Amino acid sequence: MKIKRIPLIFCVVIAASVAAAIYVRADKVQYQGSSLGSLRSPNHVGQTTEVRVAAANSVSTRGPSSIRYKTAFAESNNYWAYAHEILPAAKAGDPDAQFYLSRLLEKCDQDNKMFFQHKGQKLTLDEGLQFAVQRHLSMASAQSVFEKCHEFQENDPAELGSAAAWLAKATDAGQPLAQATTASKILMQELMQRFSQASGAPNPNASDVIESNTDPRELLRLAVESKDPEVFFSIGDVQTLLDPTNTDASTNRLAWWLVACERGLDCSANADWVKNTCASDPQCASVDSPRDFVRTLAQDSWPDVEQRAREISAKLDAGKWDELGI
Repeated sequence: MKIKRIPLIFCVVIAASVAAAIYVRADKVQYQGSSLGSLRSPNHVGQTTEVRVAAANSVSTRGPSSIRYKTAFAESNNYWAYAHEILPAAKAGDPDAQFYLSRLLEKCDQDNKMFFQHKGQKLTLDEGLQFAVQRHLSMASAQSVFEKCHEFQENDPAELGSAAAWLAKATDAGQPLAQATTASKILMQELMQRFSQASGAPNPNASDVIESNTDPRELLRLAVESKDPEVFFSIGDVQTLLDPTNTDASTNRLAWWLVACERGLDCSANADWVKNTCASDPQCASVDSPRDFVRTLAQDSWPDVEQRAREISAKLDAGKWDELGI
């Protein structure tokens, strides 16, 4: 893929802002045994069409399953138990089970590292809570992480497979959220490669990368056809990554978030992403509606955000996927 060089300081700013994203985590990943490269190749345009048709067909038949897994994931207070519950379906080839197994494995790994690991040592509940207080982190969040994920520290999770491998399988199968997640990871990887090139330093994660010729923009275009509001939110989250030089990235991000909220994403004060966004300003989560919440975030740019959201919605309703600017 041809990469444009951008100033080093600009890379640093972009990397910092994207690293703070609270919904789609673009952490490093290594795919093992993945056939992602089959999704798109410059010399095999027909493959992309075949995958698009297969993905569309699978979405129409997999909808209820996806909602069931999503609901169970959101309501689960024990990810260790839930992982074992959906493991048979994931092994049997259910793309939704594969995606949510990947998501909970990655989430517990990240959250345990955040709250219950320090200098290579595992922390008890009391130690983790004290560590959270020292860093001015939420004790409630630490308690929740312990309840959901502590068994991953007390047992060997190898039997569950790797988050990266399950995500690759779900992406290959056309699971929309998996496609969007993989796209964001590839885009972050591209950004870090640019940063490495601009700084003249070796890429510290060079041995732990996504080996794929897949165009992340094509993955997003495929995922958006599902009209899943969580996909819309993810697309908003990666606007800066899609074009680091775009001065309208913030407007586009909030517009996609607004579309996601208006089409069913949980944008209430209880939603995790709202809590995280409002961590330093509790008042921003007290608005009456998702629309008002996005308006609060947009401030003076609200008219532009609202207009862009209308344009996005019109194109989604008309099925004009290639005109969405992805």
